[in-house]
Amino acid sequence: MMELERRGTHGNLKREMKAWLDKLAEVDSERRSYIKLAVRGIITDLELDEALGELEETRATAERELATLRNQQEALEALELDRDVLLEHYAAIAPEALDSLIPEEHHRLYKMLRITVIVQPYTTLEVSGVFGEGLSVSNQGLVS
Repeated sequence: MMELERRGTHGNLKREMKAWLDKLAEVDSERRSYIKLAVRGIITDLELDEALGELEETRATAERELATLRNQQEALEALELDRDVLLEHYAAIAPEALDSLIPEEHHRLYKMLRITVIVQPYTTLEVSGVFGEGLSVSNQGLVS
């Protein structure tokens, strides 16, 4: 679900949000420039109204896009939180459940979790998978 949500964002959320925030800053700058031109009499009130109207449309679009991106970010954060809670739940019940599995079921579970174990001679085991960053276990216990 998290992967689907990420794909639905069409790119990097933070980068897209920054682009729309930059667009809002640009709109503010242009608005000030048009007002200065009108004060100096370089453009008419009608031209000012037209330019400000276009800028307001751009502002509204940028704010809508930012709201959409923020909603997507919140949804992704909620999914990540749900994932963490779910993993904690399964971690609590895993020892009993794993003991009851036959070897084929163990293999299928490890494959679903994309668990990879690399055995370093005489030193550590390096374990990685969908549960997060890898960890190393020495013959004395957990290393990192």
